[in-house]
Amino acid sequence: MDFKQLEYFVRVAEHGSFSRAAAALDTGQPFLSRQVRQLEVELRKNLFHRHGRGIVLTDAGEQFLAFAKSVLLQFEAASQALSKAEADITGRVVVGLPPSLGRVLTVPLVRAFSSRFPQARLTIVEALSTSLHERLVADKIDATLVYDPVASSLTQVERLVTEPMCLILRKSPENAGLNTVSFSQLADHSLIFPCEPHPLRSRVDAEASRQGFELDVAFEIDGVASIEALVGNGLGAAVVPYNVLRAGLHGSQHAEELLICPLVDPIMSSTICLVTASRRPPTLLATKMVDMLRQVAVETLVLPDDAREAWLNEAARA
Repeated sequence: MDFKQLEYFVRVAEHGSFSRAAAALDTGQPFLSRQVRQLEVELRKNLFHRHGRGIVLTDAGEQFLAFAKSVLLQFEAASQALSKAEADITGRVVVGLPPSLGRVLTVPLVRAFSSRFPQARLTIVEALSTSLHERLVADKIDATLVYDPVASSLTQVERLVTEPMCLILRKSPENAGLNTVSFSQLADHSLIFPCEPHPLRSRVDAEASRQGFELDVAFEIDGVASIEALVGNGLGAAVVPYNVLRAGLHGSQHAEELLICPLVDPIMSSTICLVTASRRPPTLLATKMVDMLRQVAVETLVLPDDAREAWLNEAARA
């Protein structure tokens, strides 16, 4: 058994086909089949069920896949640890960002990564927090930022930034001069929320239940820009974290039509967390990427003192 055989096996398992894996590895299918078969002979276990429609992992193959991935990751980490200069680090790292944060963080993150790791590759996946958490646990991404993640033994969670929640609604004569919105006043609005499950929606639902009323959810939309457009057209109101506003309303065609009110009584906030897998050894590149992601997020997302003071003042007057 050698590292190449492990890599060949992992690639075949990931592609679900010898032919597709051979094309991705730029090698011949017969050669790839022989290498995997030699591995099976050494292990004395069949790793794949082979049939007319393709291949699927056996139970032994599923177990060995986790082992093989772990060994390859540790080998890559050990190899990279011998490199003294960050500019020489190679490999690929995958980072997850919610769309609202992606609009704020992607440019500074890519700029910093390209400067420090010119030989490495960065992939940024944008999806809702729940989906990003699932991909992290499934080893499809190395680190992610999410809103208010659920505690899990499979992940490590680091709280980075706490930001206020606001209600956005279309400006009208009826709400002119409105500065803050009491949570109980949400009962007076038709609301637009992301589809369940969603951390922010779960928190708002829980508080509404505690206060003894039910939210009027008019539309369920999994898209920040679409929610913003619907609110701008007067089709509902939405509860969103502050940084969604800073990201989504900058230069937006709806910016002048929207009223932004801190949500108070109680003051509601959301926490942006950095999440990594707890049972997977990170590569050197992934470790350094996590440090970079933490730094860029805090520098970019922390509310300026004047904005935080204004928000707290509005909340205090409520």
